[in-house]
Parts: sequence; structure tokens; C-alpha cells
Amino acid sequence: MASTITSASVTHIPVWFRKEVGKNAYADNIGLCRSEWLVRLKSDSGHEGLTLANRFMNAPGNSFGSLLEMLQDRVVGVSVDDLLSVNGGVVSGPGSGTASLYRDHPWLSNAAFDLVGHETNVSAIELLGGRVRSEIPAYDTTMYFQDFLDPEKGAAKCAEEAAEAKAAGYRQMKIKTGRGGRWMLPEDGMQRDADVVNAIRGAVGPDFDLMTDANFGYDGRLDLLEEFFRQTSDANVFWFEEMVNADVDDYKQIQEFRAKYAPNALIVCGEVDRNPISPEFQDLIDQELIDGYQPDIVTHGLLGWMQIERELAGTDVRSVPHNFGNGRYGSVLGPLFGSVSKTFISFEDERQHDHTYTSDGFTFKDGKHIVGDFTGIGLGINEEAWARDHAKHEAVVSAR
Repeated sequence: MASTITSASVTHIPVWFRKEVGKNAYADNIGLCRSEWLVRLKSDSGHEGLTLANRFMNAPGNSFGSLLEMLQDRVVGVSVDDLLSVNGGVVSGPGSGTASLYRDHPWLSNAAFDLVGHETNVSAIELLGGRVRSEIPAYDTTMYFQDFLDPEKGAAKCAEEAAEAKAAGYRQMKIKTGRGGRWMLPEDGMQRDADVVNAIRGAVGPDFDLMTDANFGYDGRLDLLEEFFRQTSDANVFWFEEMVNADVDDYKQIQEFRAKYAPNALIVCGEVDRNPISPEFQDLIDQELIDGYQPDIVTHGLLGWMQIERELAGTDVRSVPHNFGNGRYGSVLGPLFGSVSKTFISFEDERQHDHTYTSDGFTFKDGKHIVGDFTGIGLGINEEAWARDHAKHEAVVSAR
């Protein structure tokens, strides 16, 4: 007899960075701590599947109570066999009657892969078609506007933190740029952006990949964006991310800047695409104006990314899932997906402190996450830490 989901719970879990994280082009200081809204789905066989409901909780009008109500109405009572359609041991799509659930809440498919994997004693890697690699390159994504946190040092503060990341084992780093979009005068912001990139290159040396992400901070100022490309031409930038919003004409100009100043760099975007692949990004893909596409790995879920890669097949656009804001949960799901994606480039690593979870199938060494063997998605609960810190905050719903 098939197992059934008998309960769902939601718990707020604080997750801590290893340092204070500053501004980006549009948002004020990130700070020291973020939130994970952990969902645990338990079946009557004693297994559970885990996911994060951050997308739900961050949406206007939603609440802790409405999340629990949705889980009670749409998830509790569902047969585990109906979560995913599995053929020959590989998931081909949503299960019976669950397509609308994942369309509305794609992040729930992560729990489905986890629970089905535990129920059938296989890894989500096998359910996704099998691994293509075990070592997943990772980049430190915490280089925000750290210079604003220490004005006396300025760009040198960013260089210091980059050197620390290299000493901690990282071989890649993403640098936030776009200061002139909000926080500085446009010309001054561009100059600081360039100074930071060049200072970091000096600190980490040549054998270290540097990405730059402007969060659209150069919108309407392609003249300054070209100057930024020019001033960082010797820094050998690995990719330029979301320098401006998705606009075909602007991206054609970015292609010209790349050809002139950074011919080996990649152009990537798409983390803001909430319904991938939306028309404005499809236009960039069809006209071969981007090299990487970035919808969030947890938000859109494993099923969502399976579909994205089907749609990207036949193009030269590679998978670069966004991960910032996904806490420790994302530090497992991202490398897991990287192990099965043929076009995956690198994992966005928030470098947060370990907490709450067990993830023995994952290790980090020499700039890479090494994905081992496990069932489900490879993430468990440290029950001692849970009982001490979180059990009293867990809210549980069962069948009405």
C-alpha cells in the first residue's frame, strides 16, 4: 500500500553569515542573518521530505498561517506515489494531480524528490537521471559593498575579504557592482566598482575566477558600463551578470563591449525571472545574447529546473542557478543539481555557518563541493539541535 503524507510543519530558522554582508545596487545592508522557512512533510511510513518556503513567505499578502493552511489543504493526504511521475527510475514530470500544485508552488517539488527518494531508498541524483560529475565548482557570493562598511579602507576592505576567501579554499568569487545605480553618483559609483574589481584581482592573483554582478545598477548608463568594461579589461572577469535589465538592444551593446574589452567573459542573467522562461529572457536566448541563465534553484525547484534545461536544449546557454537567500538548505540542493546538470557552471555559495542539518554526503575542498552518496536530497535534521533550538517553534498540521 502506498504511503501518504500525514503531516506538514513549518519552522522559522535563522541562518548566520560568517561576516556582515553589505549593500548591493538596490538593497540596503544584508547584515549577519537571514531566514529559512523550513517545511517538513512526513509520511505514514516514517520518512520525510524537506524544502524551503521562502518564496511563499516573501510574497506580498502571505503569512505563516496562510502557508500552513495551503499545506494542509493541498499537500497533507497526498499519496507519495502521486508526487512525481517516475519511469525507469527517473522522474519525467509531476505525478498524478500535482501539476497545478508545483505550478503554484514549484519549491514543493524539492520535498517531493526528497520524500520519494527516501521512500524508494534512492538518491535524488538517480531520480534526476544520474550524476555527470561529483566535484562542483563554487564561488563565494558574499562580496557585497563591503567598502561601505569600512569607508576608511574602501576598496582595500574588499581586497582583504577576498584574500580571506582564497585562504578558506575558494577559487572563485562574485563581486557586487552597480554602486552608481542608487548609493553613489553614477560616475563615482562606476569608478569605485572598477577600483574594487581591480583591487580584488591584485589580492587573489591570476588563478582565481572573478564574476561581477550589478543587479541592474547600470540601467540607462551604458556609457558608464562601457567604461567599467574598459577599466577592468586587465582583471580577466569570468562573467558579467545583470549589468542592466533584460533588453535586446542593451544586450547587443554589451556584446560589443565584451568583444572589445573582455572577449573570454560570459554574459549571464535571469535570477529575477519568476516564471521561466519568460518572453524577455527568451528573446535574449533566441538572439544568442547571453551565455548563462539564472532562475533560483530552490524557488523553481528540481522539477522546474528539469523543464528549464529541456527548453534550453539546443542552445549554447548554460545553467547557472541563483542561490542567494537559500541558507544551508541551498548549500545542498545547489551542488546536488550541479552533479546532474550537463551544462552547470558554478554554485553560488553563501558560506553560512552550519546549523540544524546533517549533510554527510557533501564536503568542500579546494574550491569545490564534492557530492557523495545518500538517499533523497542528502539533507537530514540534527535532532539534538532541533530539540534544543527549534522544536518549540515548529507548527504542525495534519488532515482536517
